[in-house]
Amino acid sequence: MDTTKIFLDLLHGAERLSAQREKEDLFRTLGSCVRDALGASSVLLYAVRPAIGGMELHLVGWCVADMDGGSWQDMSSSGHLPADPFLDDAINAKTPWYRTSVGDEDRIAVPVSSGDRVAWLIELRIAKSPSIKVLQGLVALVRTFEHLMAQWEYANLDTLTGLLNRKTFDEQFDRLLALAERNRAWSSERRKPELKQPCWLAIVDIDHFKSINDTYGHLFGDEVLILLAKCMRETFRVEDTLFRFGGEEFVVMLRHVPEDAVVAIFERFRETVETHDFPQVERVTCSIGFACVDDRLTPAELLGRADEALYYAKEHGRNRVCSFDQLVMIGELKIVPRTTAQQDADIFF
Repeated sequence: MDTTKIFLDLLHGAERLSAQREKEDLFRTLGSCVRDALGASSVLLYAVRPAIGGMELHLVGWCVADMDGGSWQDMSSSGHLPADPFLDDAINAKTPWYRTSVGDEDRIAVPVSSGDRVAWLIELRIAKSPSIKVLQGLVALVRTFEHLMAQWEYANLDTLTGLLNRKTFDEQFDRLLALAERNRAWSSERRKPELKQPCWLAIVDIDHFKSINDTYGHLFGDEVLILLAKCMRETFRVEDTLFRFGGEEFVVMLRHVPEDAVVAIFERFRETVETHDFPQVERVTCSIGFACVDDRLTPAELLGRADEALYYAKEHGRNRVCSFDQLVMIGELKIVPRTTAQQDADIFF
């Protein structure tokens, strides 16, 4: 291996990384830089998420040298992966890198931290075993990625819960609308059936949260918010978009979920919260209102629909999941004119 060339390529990779501003672009640039600099046969990036009893790994993206021209592939939908002792050891080793030999290749993993935990893991396979100096150069590139991800998280995440903050909503909503528009455009096509599955937007509100704060104090109220956010990360998929909207309200964006499955998804989350043991407070419940995403609606209009369903849930016993579209279908709610919906939803903006 030409160590000098590798170091120059890694340095150029760090410059390319520093020019990126979006999380997905950081992922893509890191993967392609590692592949190009080290000549890896494959590069995979995993999200490491806390889960009941340990950690779960979700594949975020990958590239393989002899597939699709070696280009980076984003994973739009990825459940958690089966246990892999090598990856588990890499997360727990507390070393800059972890490697083993598999046939004629080295399998190398480098953890990426966020705060005091491993949040990402990059894995590569390479035919020629790299030297310690090359691995140190690789780690330096990954640390650049780690630093840039920390900056991205500082700008985009809620400091208390670690979920996306309110100011990121418009950009994420535009992406959701673009996806919903493609769903409509592809509705008569059979090549991509997943695009026919709709997108959804939900508002989650903690029941009687003011009473929790008044009774137990804001410290325990904050802990409830933190634990509810943890329940969200453990229940929803890695590609689902989760926001804290302020106070006790949270927003969820779901992609590619069939209509006959969406209620069960939100019910599973509601039950997870209801059965979770919250210290001191013990039992906490939440109400959820959601609506199907229509790309012809504005963010305020769509949030207004989800909020109407949430209000209905609150008025009919709380600790419930209510669909705006279903409530309209049975005559419990009406689709209001656009101007009225805009005024009612302005509270969100």
